[in-house]
Amino acid sequence: MLRYLACLIIVMNMSCSTNQNENTLNEIIDSMGAEFPNIVRNREKHRLQILYTQINRNQKNQPTFKTFSFGVDTSRYFYPASSTKLPIAVLAVEKARMINEIDIYDKFQILPGPVYRMGVDKDISSETGYPSLAHSIRNLFIISDNSANNYLYDFLGRDYINKRLWDLSLNSTRIRHRLSIRLSDEENRFTHPMNFYDKSKIIYKQDSQIASMPLELNVKDYKIGKYHFFEGEKKDGPLNFSTKNYMNLPEQHELLKRIIFPKNYAKEEQFSLSESDYQFLYREMSMLPRQSDYPGFPDYDKFYDGYCKFFLYGDTKDEIPDNIKIFNKVGLAYGFVIDNAYIIDTKNNIEFLLTAVIYSNSNQTMNDDEYEYEKISIPFLASLGRKIYDLELKRYKKMLPDLSLFKTI
Repeated sequence: MLRYLACLIIVMNMSCSTNQNENTLNEIIDSMGAEFPNIVRNREKHRLQILYTQINRNQKNQPTFKTFSFGVDTSRYFYPASSTKLPIAVLAVEKARMINEIDIYDKFQILPGPVYRMGVDKDISSETGYPSLAHSIRNLFIISDNSANNYLYDFLGRDYINKRLWDLSLNSTRIRHRLSIRLSDEENRFTHPMNFYDKSKIIYKQDSQIASMPLELNVKDYKIGKYHFFEGEKKDGPLNFSTKNYMNLPEQHELLKRIIFPKNYAKEEQFSLSESDYQFLYREMSMLPRQSDYPGFPDYDKFYDGYCKFFLYGDTKDEIPDNIKIFNKVGLAYGFVIDNAYIIDTKNNIEFLLTAVIYSNSNQTMNDDEYEYEKISIPFLASLGRKIYDLELKRYKKMLPDLSLFKTI
């Protein structure tokens, strides 16, 4: 009887927590109805999923988390686009840390082969004129550069990426291919040989790899749209995403939480990174185009602060104040827009995690490049970020967070 009562209490607590979680974000979404009536009335059509985590600190500044969810369905596919660059970047830093001979700032060379016919040994956007892991990671975050992501993919290899993420219990994630270049599955299994240099001396050689792990999707609803373009011709029927990358919303949210709050996890659940590695990642994740010398982005009208910061600032070209930092990775492709962010305000002692995906494709045609990113999706995410920020601004905190770790980044 006591065991039954205990179980009943647990179930009741879980039910209350679930209802509360749903109500909090439901109220926020409902409040956006006047500004975004089509999204609020057609949440299923827009495949809207949101995770929002409140963070509370104790006297030792140790965090506890309370997560609210809206529309999250891990069995329903969405294309993660460039949001998968976050695990790629972190794993590249981790792998370099484990190879004694190299550093993330060392020059690398990708040797010629089927993907890079001429190889890769120059990068005119870097200070040295040569590619490095560190410079690729900056390009990957600051303007979401696809080539930078693909270089890191070659450094890591497909099997390594997926096995390491699965070891960290991100079991549903599937990283199957490079970005922006059309390649066969065999070409995406293959990685080019790479050399790392200290000046002109080769200090580390990495052989070509061929991935062998099976990567079938474990989700439903991966055929999306009513029409699609293939080789310039419009076809009837949906686009099949079964051979594309996938990373569901909870695993994206969890990955970011593990990067920002590593000490909240057991050693075996953490990335094998040093304090300086984390500081490097935090700097690159939060850097704005105008803050970078190499590469430089003098055209603010094109590369404005909100260019890759969709929450709060994606719909404006206003500068982001110095007291607000956004550590994030966005994604945008096939009508899907994603942002996965840890947002802080050092002046007002605000911090929260927010991850969301939205889909807008009114003509239900894939690969026609006629999606409502600028008109609907990005403005919605910007407004959502502001709504959560306003909620945090009013939310009572027993202990204010010490955010000094991030003030000097």
